[in-house]
Amino acid sequence: MEQESTSELMNILVNSRKRDIEGLKDRFIADSLSFVSYIDFIIEEKKLKRQDIFQKADIPQKYGYKILSGESHTTDRDKLLRIFIAMGMNLKETQRALELYKMPALYPKRQRDAIIIIAINKGVSCVDTVNEWLSQYGEKELTRSRE
Repeated sequence: MEQESTSELMNILVNSRKRDIEGLKDRFIADSLSFVSYIDFIIEEKKLKRQDIFQKADIPQKYGYKILSGESHTTDRDKLLRIFIAMGMNLKETQRALELYKMPALYPKRQRDAIIIIAINKGVSCVDTVNEWLSQYGEKELTRSRE
């Protein structure tokens, strides 16, 4: 979901008319997406299968489906990060998904979050690898699901 910069969109809007709004919807719809819609979009865009995501994330399928459908809510950010890492989401996508889920963003001044950010930026999509990196630097591994 590559968004145009604000200035690029502003330049387009300078020459737009009211009737152009409908045709421009796709350029600013992301801000009004729900968490569920956003994740569905990314899964479709990356041609992923939920079953594979949950297996890679080491999250029980039934629980994973409930989280991604909005049927269940978790207060454990690590469970979401496991899913996002398994989906191969980039940092921008991860931060947006956390925001939509009403979870704190990854914060670069916290060592644990910084390690996760580096892993995501390097394209690491294996939760075990991220956990190895965390453990190597004395940080708590991403929590596993108890469901």
